Amino acid sequence: MEVQVRHRDELGRERLVAPRALHGAPVEEWPVLHEQRPYKGRRSKVRQYWSSTTKKSFVCRSLEHRDAAMVLDRARDIAYLSASSLQLEWSDGGRTGVVDPAFMVRTVGGQRCLYLYGRGGRDPDGQEKAVARTAGQQAGWQVRTARVPEGLLRRNLYLISHFRHDENADEEARTVLLQAFARPRPLCEGADYLALPRSLCWYLLWTGELTTNWDLPLIPTSIVWAAGERA
Repeated sequence: MEVQVRHRDELGRERLVAPRALHGAPVEEWPVLHEQRPYKGRRSKVRQYWSSTTKKSFVCRSLEHRDAAMVLDRARDIAYLSASSLQLEWSDGGRTGVVDPAFMVRTVGGQRCLYLYGRGGRDPDGQEKAVARTAGQQAGWQVRTARVPEGLLRRNLYLISHFRHDENADEEARTVLLQAFARPRPLCEGADYLALPRSLCWYLLWTGELTTNWDLPLIPTSIVWAAGERA
């Protein structure tokens, strides 16, 4: 099987190259190949997503795609997150096709990762995985699958994602809140006792410094505690 990568370079020029030509290149920072745009009759809704990891926005293909981005944005080992800037074009005998990765990521350790994801909760099919693995082996990328959480976890993560913005990052408040939640207590109680905005607690739930029982609906009276402390 032969795989080539279509992308735009730093100047926006479209290129088609072998994956090995991109080894070490900062592909996660390049412009997207095709902008996602709404149009009449489109089934999925185009959404802008502001990443707390990169402090930049990118376009998601659907609400499900946005929620997959939300999960990666919250991961502590990810240093850079973007919508995919690449398209993988493959041929195998008389067969040809295209694979559109969902995201490109750079980890804290500097590893570049290509993320696939299957719509509607399904896994990417075997052909998609094989094409991505072939490209990844040549370009030095890991290949992973983005997952959208189900049920209450998805609802709860979406709720706290509304507080991921920098305006809720307060270092002094962070210190006293983590002390206040050294033992489990209702979210509203800890914030109100310290006369601090509750939004700061929601932000610490987003960063993972506070945690809760994610299998229950997250509300202002939910029991919350500092991550690492036992409930």
